[in-house]
Amino acid sequence: MKVRRLQSQLMPRVAVLVDRPQRRQSIEIEIPMIRPLLSLILAMGCLVAWADEPLPAELPPEQEAAALRAAEAAGAAIYRHDRAAAIATDAALEIRAFKKDKRVRGWITEERGGEILVTFIDQSPAALYRVTVSAAGVLAGNVTVLESPLPLTPFESGAAAARVAALTSGFEPCSEKYNTVVLPANEGAATKWIVYLLPATTRNDVIPIGGTYRVESDGGAVVSRRGFTRTCIALPNDPRTVALMITHLLDSTPTEAHMFWSLWGGKPMYVSTPPRGTLWAIEGGKIKLHKRGVAKD
Repeated sequence: MKVRRLQSQLMPRVAVLVDRPQRRQSIEIEIPMIRPLLSLILAMGCLVAWADEPLPAELPPEQEAAALRAAEAAGAAIYRHDRAAAIATDAALEIRAFKKDKRVRGWITEERGGEILVTFIDQSPAALYRVTVSAAGVLAGNVTVLESPLPLTPFESGAAAARVAALTSGFEPCSEKYNTVVLPANEGAATKWIVYLLPATTRNDVIPIGGTYRVESDGGAVVSRRGFTRTCIALPNDPRTVALMITHLLDSTPTEAHMFWSLWGGKPMYVSTPPRGTLWAIEGGKIKLHKRGVAKD
C-alpha cells in the first residue's frame, strides 16, 4: 500500500471542473501518462451538464472562427493588463508611503506603445502613483510618486468611471475582493468601455474562475453585463496538475475568461461546450479544436 500511495503522489493530474447549478464539482484525476490523460479528458468532454434552458447552438464556421480569435485577443489583453497591475502593485508596495496611503482606491491601466501604464487613483478620482510595465512583464523604470494628486486624462477619467460603474452594477460576487481590467470598447474612444471583474485571490493553488464578469458601459452607465459561469466554482491548481478541464454551458466556444484563467494559471485548459460536447484546447495563447462532438439522435 505504501508503494502505491507514493506512486500516486508522483503521478501528473488533470483537474476537471464541472460547472452546473446545484451540483458544483471539482475533480482531480491522477494519470500516469500524457496520452491517457488526453483520452480521459476527451471522454469527460462528452459529459455535458444539461441545464433546464436550451443550450446555445453551434456557430457557423466563419462565426465560430471569429469568436475564437476574439476570445484569444481579449483574453490575452486581460492577462497583460492584470499582470501589469500586479507587477506595479508589488513595486509600489516597496515604498513605505504607498503602504500607508489610505487614499488609494484602485488602479487603471492604459496600453501605450506596447507598454502598459498603471495609475493608482484616489476617490476623486485623481492620479497618485504611476508605474510603467514593459510588454515582457517587467518594470520599465521606477514608481513615480506624484507630489500632489493630478487630474486624470480623458482616457483615464473614462476608464475610472467605467470601473466604478462595473463595481457598483449589482453583480453577484464570488470573492470578498475583485480586481478589475478596464479596456476601451473601441480604439480611440473614451466613452465606451469593457470592464472585466476578476475574483481576487492570494493563493496560487486555486483558480477562481467562478464569478468572472464582463460589464460594458457607455458614458459611465452600464449597458450590459454577463457572467462566464453559473456558480462560484474554483479549480484546484495543484503543482502536479498538468492540465485543467471545465464544462461550459453558456457558449458554444470558449470565451476570453477561459483564455485569461488558462494564462493566469500557467497551464493548458480544455473546455467542453454545447450543444454536443465539443472539446477545445487552450494552450500557448491559442484556442484550437481538440475533438468535435457527435450530434445525438
